[in-house]
Order: sequence, then C-alpha cells, then structure tokens
Amino acid sequence: MRKLGALALAIPVVGAVYVALYLGSLPRRSFASRIGAGIATFAIVGLVVVASLPPSPSTASPASGKPAPVGAELLDAVRTGHGLTSSFTVRFEAPMDAASVAAALRIEPEGAVSLAWDGAGTTLSISPVEHWLPDTLYSVTVAETARAVMGGTLERPLRALVLTERAGSARLAATGMVGKQVRLDTAFRVTTNRDLAAEDVLAALRVVPYINGELAAGEIPGEFLFRPYEALMPGTTYRIWLEGLSDASGVAFASLPELRVTTTAAPAVVRFRPRDDTTNVARTDAISVRFTERMDRTTTAAAFRVSAAGKPVAGSVAWAEKGTVLVFEPKAALPYGATVTVTVDARATSRAGVPLAAAATGTFTVQPKPKPRPVITRPTTRPITKSGGGGAVSGSWRGVESYYLRLMNCTRTGGWVTSEGNCSSPGGRDVAALALSSGISDNVSRPYAKLLATRGECSHFIGGNPGDRLRRAGYTSYRWAENLGCRSGNPYSAVLASHRFFQSEKPYNGGHYRNLMNPDYDRAGIGVWVSGGRVRLVVDFYHP
Repeated sequence: MRKLGALALAIPVVGAVYVALYLGSLPRRSFASRIGAGIATFAIVGLVVVASLPPSPSTASPASGKPAPVGAELLDAVRTGHGLTSSFTVRFEAPMDAASVAAALRIEPEGAVSLAWDGAGTTLSISPVEHWLPDTLYSVTVAETARAVMGGTLERPLRALVLTERAGSARLAATGMVGKQVRLDTAFRVTTNRDLAAEDVLAALRVVPYINGELAAGEIPGEFLFRPYEALMPGTTYRIWLEGLSDASGVAFASLPELRVTTTAAPAVVRFRPRDDTTNVARTDAISVRFTERMDRTTTAAAFRVSAAGKPVAGSVAWAEKGTVLVFEPKAALPYGATVTVTVDARATSRAGVPLAAAATGTFTVQPKPKPRPVITRPTTRPITKSGGGGAVSGSWRGVESYYLRLMNCTRTGGWVTSEGNCSSPGGRDVAALALSSGISDNVSRPYAKLLATRGECSHFIGGNPGDRLRRAGYTSYRWAENLGCRSGNPYSAVLASHRFFQSEKPYNGGHYRNLMNPDYDRAGIGVWVSGGRVRLVVDFYHP
C-alpha cells in the first residue's frame, strides 16, 4: 500500500519534471528553469526511497492497572414480613453484565424467579414467578464472580436473609352466643388479615346444614358479617368453615378454621301445678308452670291462660327459679267443683327467642263445696294470752312470735280477733290451725325481720323474693306466701294492729287475708324484731 501511495504521488511530479526538461531544451531556457528541473528530479528520487522502506511497527500503549471492584447491596429487604409477591432488589455501583450476575445468583429455598434490570444496568429486581413461600427464611447470595460491563467483579459476595410474611389467616365466630349455645337469630363474623372482596369470601364459605343468607363487609377492614335470611333450626349443630380462600395475589390462606355451634333447644313445659288431672284442689291455690329453660317473661305471660268452667280467670303473674317457673295467683277464689284448664300456647319464647316446642295444656278440678256443719256452741270470747315484756327495746321477741301465732289461728279457724286482742267466736271453720315451724322462723322469717327493722325497710324483695329466701334455707316447695307487718311502739300492740289490718281484708279477699286463710298451708315461720322503736313482723306460710 505504501508503494502504491508513493507511485500515485510520483505521477504529477514526474509530469512536472518532464515539462521542465522540455522547456529547458528550448533555445531561450533561463537559469530559473534549469533550477526547477533539478528540484523535481530530487523529489522523484526521494519518493522512490520512501516507498521502498519497510513498514514501521504499531506504537499504541495498553491501559495501566486492574479493573476496579464493584460494590452491591440488597435494597428494601424487609428482614421480616416480606410480601409474598414483592421483589428482592439489588443495586450495583456500576453497570453489570446480566449473564454473569444471573450465573452468580443463588436463592434458597429454590424457586422459579424472573430477573429484570433498569435502563442503567445497575439495579436488578428478583421477582417470584408466582409467589414466595409463606413464613419462609430466604437466603439471597450473589457470588463475587458477577462482573461489571467494564470487567470489574464484586468487591465481596452479597448475602442477605429475608423472612417472608405469613399466609392469610381467618377467624370465625357466632355473634349471638347464649352461654355455650347460639341464638336462632345469630349471625356469623368472618375476620381475615387480608383485604378481600366480599364475593370471594362468600364463595369460600361453607355451612352444613345449609344456610341461605347474605355476606357484607363489616365495620373494619378484613371483617365480614354473614346474616342468614331465616332463623336457624333449634337444637341443631352447624359446621361453618372456609374452603379454597386465597388473597388478592392468589396466595392460598394457610389457616382456615372450622366453627361448630349448637343452637338453643326449643323450650318445653316440664309440668303444671296443680298437676294434670289432680282433684280436690283448694280454691285459693296458686297455679304454676315450669319450663325447661329461662323464658321471655312478656311473650310467655301473653301466651298463658287459665279458665274455670270455660270462663277466663283473672289474676297476677309472678316468676320464680330465675325465670323458669311462672306463678299465677287468681284474683278471686276458684269456683267450687270447677274444672280448671291451664294453657301455654306456642307464642311463648325462651330468653334466647326460641318459640315453645309445642303448646301445652293441663287440667285439674277444684274441691267441691263443703256440706254445712252443725253449729257448735262455743264461748263467745276467749282471751289470747301474752308472754314476755311489753317494752319497745331492740332485739328478738320470741314471746311476741308465739302470741302472733295464736292471733293467726284464731282468725284462720273461724274466729275474729278483737281490738283488745281477744278471740271472738273461735272455731267453726274446718281448717287445721297452723303449726309454728322453728326452722323457717330461725333461718328465714326472724333474720329477715331483723334486716327490715335495722334498715328501716318494709319490702318483700330485698335480696330476692320470699321463695328465694326459703329455697336458700332448704325449703324448696313452691307452695308459700308471705305477710309483712311494719309498725312501731309496743311489739304486742304492733303485731296485733298488723293482724287486725290483715283481718280487715276479708270483705274483698285481700292478699294478706287470703294467705292467712289458705287451707293449703299447714305451717308458718314467724319472726319479730325491734330496732330503734321499729317493729317488723314477718310471716312465711309454707307447705312442703
């Protein structure tokens, strides 16, 4: 090539020399012409010499030193709770060779991943093809063999540990618990730790026996409420669980619990009292019905009816045994010889709102009208004796209690207590006198009289009703009643005044008088207590 270049340069020069020699041969050649011809000849010789020389070797110098090492770090590596679809991101200090980095990358446990670089080639995103394993400790390593585009390798291996978050979990609960059972109108709450659509939760919800209902989002994120369209079946066990539930990223929930609940059983009537088909029942007996569980007082009272000889019987309703026993007190004595029908229809519901399993009916017959007895001549008036003192001091007055028992039995057996405390026209009524129960007096009547006197109260219902106090003392029958006298001054005068008041209710068969005369009771506890001039009389009538 050098020779060809020299030849090409020589052509015009040779031409110039040729012209000069030609002109110099002319007759009038000047000295200047002869000098130009000489210079041209020397140029030709020089070009020939240059073209003939061999080529010179290259003189380029290589770069001095080894390529600089490259640093790297794992970005946004949440050491715990790393998202199951979130990328691991590695940043390098220089553009990297993608193939060498992929060869140097190790992730344990192994799994399918995708690698993506930013435009500068310095940031690598490592993403799972599906998702990372839940609650798993991953080891991410990039060996020092990874190279930069300019040839440098990592200054040291990159190592990091990342704990992924747990998979989604859920909890199930019934909203209408009654003890260990559920109400028939209960709903079911689903609580998750993921943001889910209600339709996805409903699609995963399973209930056996089947319940048709709707599911709506609750008040807080991740909470849902399933409400059945109809009441559940009483006394039935339901299984509720979630099946195939996944979060928005497609990661299956790890914890899908099963809930088992049993609905409250339908209440039923245990028995009526007087019992079905009983005869010769006293006209003033209370009527009661016992249920298998605590009842709703409003609906059950509305469903309760009593009729005598086909006619409705008016009266008042009370409750005992923590709402499991309805007690009916007729307003007036039942008709002699009448057939009484007691009914509880299906409108009655338990406290849990469950309707009565079936309506129930009981019947009994009232005692016949007694035949007239011959009149027995008795003394017109008989004094009622007293024992003990008469001062109004504090403490128990057992002598007054015995005195009051005699007052009661005077009236009860057909006599009449006068204002002077005498028994006028005693006897004539075929009813046994009441016996004094020392057990009820000591454990029920007298302690309650003391409570009323010391507190200055006059109520049947401090700490419960009279039946509660009797049952606590071991007297469990439902045939009981209670009269209270609340006065002051001389204890004998006070109890006499109270008894005269009870006796005065005879014309309209008042409650105190009815208790006093009720032949169904065969004993009574009596308590008298005086405190600060206050005299309290408690009489608890009872029949086992």
